[in-house]
Amino acid sequence: MIVYTKLPHLFLASTLATARLTSGFVSNHLTSYYYTTRQLSSTTLQMTDLYGIPNSGWKSPQWNWGSAMGTGHDCAMICRQKFSTRESRTELIDQLCSGSSPYDAPFEEVKLVLGLAWQNGRWDGSDGGRGGYGEVLNRMASADRYEEGGSGGSFLDANRNFVLDLQERYPLIANQKEDLEDMKSVASLLDGEDVNQMDVARRKCCGLVLNAMGFIEKG
Repeated sequence: MIVYTKLPHLFLASTLATARLTSGFVSNHLTSYYYTTRQLSSTTLQMTDLYGIPNSGWKSPQWNWGSAMGTGHDCAMICRQKFSTRESRTELIDQLCSGSSPYDAPFEEVKLVLGLAWQNGRWDGSDGGRGGYGEVLNRMASADRYEEGGSGGSFLDANRNFVLDLQERYPLIANQKEDLEDMKSVASLLDGEDVNQMDVARRKCCGLVLNAMGFIEKG
């Protein structure tokens, strides 16, 4: 499994130092994740807390996606700063699309990057427009179809739902043959009961979507 140890290098003296952060350490976007490589488990892959903020993650009742009050808002501020440069965005896309592990970014963070990109994409159509990724964002915010233990079922089934929903809408934002073939190749990773393989599939799928949306260029 990938064991992440969060080491705060700096402490925020800003609005992020809210009351709900005092129960744990306060960290900023420079929080480092150090890992050792072992066999992954679905429990490890479903890590939820982001940036050391307690009760963060899409399943948390305190996440409050879309609200100015909640751990989702706090994490979004950090996430925007962390990926504010073209270099940082390129590094993320390269890692997601590499098809190898371990990964530096927890998957909850990847989903947050997607959520913010889809929010922005509503204004320029890069989310696929009507019937596009806005629907996936709504499902992601409901923390059911894509979450283990929800209507999605097991870890593998929930993440298979997520990947298939991303794949289905991909032609709305990508029309190059090579890009479409890359996305089709992810399907071969969805069979079987290998959580490592599913992790590769979902990350590669996210990387392809973000790249097609122009995430590297515009954030």
